[in-house]
Amino acid sequence: MRRYIHTADAVFALVLFAAFAVAMLMVLMTGAQAYQGIKDTVENHYSEDTCLNYISMKVRHYDSAGGAVYEGDVGGIPALMLREEYDGVGYITAIYFHDGYVKELYADESFDFTPEAGLEILAVESLDVTFRDDGLIEARCVGTGGGSASVYLSLRSD
Repeated sequence: MRRYIHTADAVFALVLFAAFAVAMLMVLMTGAQAYQGIKDTVENHYSEDTCLNYISMKVRHYDSAGGAVYEGDVGGIPALMLREEYDGVGYITAIYFHDGYVKELYADESFDFTPEAGLEILAVESLDVTFRDDGLIEARCVGTGGGSASVYLSLRSD
């Protein structure tokens, strides 16, 4: 009789351990699936979110630093123009979309801007910056993952 009790105790402990191991495995699998879903979402929206954050930061910097924010073009390509002045010399930062990239070109205002001269900032499908009649700037970006996002900016200097 004594031997039967020890065997039952061992079987009960083994079954309890197996149930605990299965439960832990299920929790880990659920966590891994949640992580994968979050990772995929972040990767799909990285380029358009980064693009819009970059443009927002640049506009806010130039607007609050006494610069000028206006629309222009770089070699016939629509561009967001940001102007500032140092020691009496005007400098322009142009942000535009060309050949699959958001590009930035920084030079003094006498420079002959060409689209190829810009620095490639971020690969995207498209970028459209519009100065609306209500005083807002709308920036719309389609990222490399196909996702689209937009942001509306209001200038403090207006």
